[in-house]
Parts: sequence; C-alpha cells; structure tokens
Amino acid sequence: MGRSQLKQMDATHLRKILWAYFEGKATPPQKRLLSEWLKATAHQETFYEVMHEWEKANPQIVPDLAADWEEVLVRLQERPEESCGATPVLATTRRRPMMRKVAVAAMLLLAAGWWQRENILYTTYETGFGSTRSFTLADGSKVTLNANSRLLYPRFTRINPNREARLWGEAEFAVVHEADDRPFLVRTPDRLEVRVLGTEFVVYSREEESKVVLTKGKVQLRSLKTDLPSLDILPGDIVTIDRKGTFKKWEQGAVEQHLAWKEHRFVFDRTPLSVVARQIRERFGVEVIIPDTILAARTLSGNFPAETADDVIAMLTRLLNVQSVKLEDKKYRINL
Repeated sequence: MGRSQLKQMDATHLRKILWAYFEGKATPPQKRLLSEWLKATAHQETFYEVMHEWEKANPQIVPDLAADWEEVLVRLQERPEESCGATPVLATTRRRPMMRKVAVAAMLLLAAGWWQRENILYTTYETGFGSTRSFTLADGSKVTLNANSRLLYPRFTRINPNREARLWGEAEFAVVHEADDRPFLVRTPDRLEVRVLGTEFVVYSREEESKVVLTKGKVQLRSLKTDLPSLDILPGDIVTIDRKGTFKKWEQGAVEQHLAWKEHRFVFDRTPLSVVARQIRERFGVEVIIPDTILAARTLSGNFPAETADDVIAMLTRLLNVQSVKLEDKKYRINL
C-alpha cells in the first residue's frame, strides 16, 4: 500500500489493523503498512489510544514482561516470507534498514506501555521553583500552574467517562463545558475531589492543607477519606480541607489574594510571618528559619510584587525592621 492509499484509509480500517497487530495476528503486509504509518509522529497518539482501547477490552491478559520482550526481539527479526510463505517483497538496501528502524520504534512503544503506563495515558505539565506556566488542555480548558506544581491530564479523553486531572501544588482552571456533559474532575494527593461542569477556580494542594477558591460557576467538593456528604460551593467561596478531610468554608472571601501569584505578587492580610516563610518555601524552594516564636507570630498586611525569594526577604526586613542572614544556598535566618 502506497502513501496515497495510506491517506485514504479510514479510521475504522486502521483500528482493525492495530487490533490485529496487538493480538499477534497482523499479516506481513499489515505490518509494513503500520511501519509506514508510524513514520508520522502525529500518529503515535492514535497508536497509544487504540492500544489503550485494546487493553481495556482484554483485561484477562497479564503481561509476562520477560517473555514479551523476547517476543518483541523475535518479531523484529522476522522476515515476511518466513511467517506466511508469501513472495519476498523487493526492497532496496537503503529502504530495508529504514523499515526495520520504524518497526523497532513501533514495538518499543508497545513494549514500554506495560511499565510506563502513566507516561502513555497522561500528559504531564510541570513548573519549577519561581516559575508559572499557562497552557490549554486537549478539551479546550485553560490551566495556569503556580510554581513548584505538577498536573497530569489524560491523553485520550474521548474514551474516558470523566475528564480527570491530577494536581500536586497549585493551579487555576478555566473549564469548558462539553456537549455530552462529561464532568471535569481534579484530584489531589490528600484525596480531595473537585467536580465541575464549566467554571473557573483555583485548587491549592500542599503538605499543610488543600484549598479551593471559586471565582465563577459552581463546583462540588468531596473528600475520598471520609463518608461526609459532598459540599457545593458558589463564586466567592473559599474552602480549606484539613488532613482528616474536613471542610471549612468562608463565604464571599477575598478571592483576589488567592490569585496574586499569577502576577508574581504576594498579598497578605494579617498573615503570620511563619506562614509567609512557608509560602516562600513552596514558591521558591528557599527555607526561611525564624528562631524567635514571637517574631514568627508577627503579622503582615499588604500587596507586594516579588519575582524572587530575595525580593520577598528584602521586603520583610524593610517593613518589619528585622535582619536576614544567608546561611547557605537556599536557606536564610531572620532575626530581630
């Protein structure tokens, strides 16, 4: 089959060939077709998607990794005429190595699927300390990640009943509504689940607590740790979730201060210095030690721009009339 035939091949025919391939029943011509098809990087996403469909339809299959890898090696060396007695296909000496390389790539993608399922099934978005990142998900929803955060989102949303994102850190979501009303879920390591249909909100999930700030629409919160009923919240509501999975809601709170990080600002409202130090650690990876408990309890209010940890620490020393000492890389001590 030539390139023109490849372009004309519909999705149904392609899936039948891929299923035959995953079942070990693909003919030599079909294998050659797939090798040609996989030359286009864009087709790898479809390859993974159909593989996932096939795995879901064959749950009784438990992979033997060692045996599977040996089979991969054998199949890579297999000649078409040896497998079915067909007339050898003529190929130039330059074309044959290229076809073999493509076949190797395809088989490696399949073999890697058994132990790299997260990388295959999810797209990963990450930010380092001191940086933010904005992007659009496959369904059109927009996300902005705060510093030191990570988000996983399914690659194949069409074959999943939900659009489920997994978040470590902090992010703002602007979720689009889909015609089939499929819910959008955000789950955090402390087993908080945020369920929405179309809205804008911020989810914060760090070691101390999780927090949800709703700016538009309506969301439903559920703690998978407890049997407590779910909680519906409205725009302006701010909800914190403790380590036990208990919700605490502030209605019509100061939402803006929870979005200040998008503009590289810190907004404090009678915020203890110990909490400010925690925010510096979360956002910049810099440890701020405050030996004096009275100093750690002093509060700060205001709206302050800060691109780096040094900017925040300089601001603290100026406003609170304290001294900062750099102990080592990424570690400071603040004294009276």
